[in-house]
Amino acid sequence: MVKSEATKDMSRLELIGIQENLEDADYTEIKRFRESFDPDDMGFSGRREGI
Repeated sequence: MVKSEATKDMSRLELIGIQENLEDADYTEIKRFRESFDPDDMGFSGRREGI
């Protein structure tokens, strides 16, 4: 799994939890989630090469 700087320290279970929550979210919740991240921190962490 390729992780971003924002998710590099999250466990696999945390990431799965986020995905499950977003599947049930409406547009407003998804927008709020996206805006909670700093765009400058959204690069790849470099722990694993991207595809």
